[in-house]
Amino acid sequence: MFKGIIRFLGSRQLTIGLLIAGAIYFFYLTILWFLNMRPPAHFMVWFPLLVIIIPFLANVLISLFTRHYVYTGNILFHAAFFVVAIGIIISLFYRFEGTAVLTEGGVFWGERANYVAVNKKEDFDRLAPKVSFKLDKIVPEYWGERLHFTRLDGEVRYPAETLENKGMVRLNGGLKINGARIRHEGFGFAPEILVEDLKGGAIRRQTAIMRLFPPGSEDYLEFGSYKIYMQIFSDPVEGKDGFRNRSMNLSEPIFKIKVQWMGQQIHEGILKLGDTIRLGTVGISFPKVKYWLQIEIVRDPGELIVIIGFITLIAGLFFRLFFPNPR
Repeated sequence: MFKGIIRFLGSRQLTIGLLIAGAIYFFYLTILWFLNMRPPAHFMVWFPLLVIIIPFLANVLISLFTRHYVYTGNILFHAAFFVVAIGIIISLFYRFEGTAVLTEGGVFWGERANYVAVNKKEDFDRLAPKVSFKLDKIVPEYWGERLHFTRLDGEVRYPAETLENKGMVRLNGGLKINGARIRHEGFGFAPEILVEDLKGGAIRRQTAIMRLFPPGSEDYLEFGSYKIYMQIFSDPVEGKDGFRNRSMNLSEPIFKIKVQWMGQQIHEGILKLGDTIRLGTVGISFPKVKYWLQIEIVRDPGELIVIIGFITLIAGLFFRLFFPNPR
């Protein structure tokens, strides 16, 4: 009986049957995708996939050892296309992509309000990964005075509730939390703004995420009827034609400010850290400048299946080239 089971698991009939089942399952997922329908539970996707993959792996292994069916290379090669296709369809259903922007010292709790953009708004609660962390420090290093990064890392601790683990957020990824890849895709300066009511004494402090990198780039913020246009010179040196940057490093930065009120320019000048602009009864100053990172959070359950599919494809080519079918 045991030999009969082994013979069946390594048989050509089972191989062809599993390939047909995989093709039907792939077309089923494709139809659901075109109709914009999703199975109500994850197991409705994963269970049929496991039912197909586990016997198929057993079939391939037994065929390799017993040589009961010699067309193993062909089977692996053609089956790989179905595996890749199924992985792609699962990615279309369940891939989550979210973007968040954090300054140094900022905490990301993984809630919808913490994201500036997500690709699955209607399914956020179901698909968003359980990710939280604190961005302790952003470390940019440049190649001399040029705008070429030799290093741009974000030092994080996670989860945010305990901060017991440490990691680095890099441009090319490297950090995974609960199955989600964490990488950064943007960087810049975030001036801290102090707004003071000169009559009432009320004070408000906030950090503005602005597109002020590379140094010398201009962005603006709105304050009531005022528009404040700003440039940051991160490591300034004054020349005949005004200020320029000696390097990209954030060292004693200054601000070039233009203020408009109702479309009319009312002020232009250079401010150092801590200097104040007076707009009527309001004083605005910039006590410090922080770095910010735009962080991408991705979880893709189909990614591993696609990788397995490509490995299967390579294995099939290997057996076809080095262990050809007998004539």
